[in-house]
Amino acid sequence: MEETFVPFRGIKNDLKGRLLCYKEDWTGGFNAGFRILAPTTYIFFASAIPVISFGEQLDRSTNGILTAVQTLSSTAICGIIHSIFRGQPLLILGVAKPTVLMYTFMYNFAKDREDLGPKLFLAWTGWVCVWTAFLLVLLAILGACSIINRFTRVAGELFGMLIAMLFVQQAIR
Repeated sequence: MEETFVPFRGIKNDLKGRLLCYKEDWTGGFNAGFRILAPTTYIFFASAIPVISFGEQLDRSTNGILTAVQTLSSTAICGIIHSIFRGQPLLILGVAKPTVLMYTFMYNFAKDREDLGPKLFLAWTGWVCVWTAFLLVLLAILGACSIINRFTRVAGELFGMLIAMLFVQQAIR
């Protein structure tokens, strides 16, 4: 395990590893013929059904500002971008319950504020996502994933407990 932070080392290693398989992943998919139809259908429904159901929940939680159409569109765009750049066309992407909770809390925070309100919610959420992406890219550049071995199972269990508590809080409301 890498112990030191060397900028771009992890990204470089990932790219080097994926480039070996990139062409084969795509040619294998195109040469598979009808055999690719079953896994493609499975991945489609495994991705689309949660996105639609969580999108409907977002629609109710944000008073129609975020809808199932938007979540389905964004998942499709992200899936296409990810499959092209990472060479993994059969990947399940989508919205998860913690994401729905995050947007619900953000909407509840913004809706009563004079400087945000429902009109600026999408713009504000967009900037939150841009800054989140920037910080994630920065963490990738710095190789922060090399410290994952320092976290014990307790940290993962605490995060799981936090998510469970958020579910219980939402259910009580």
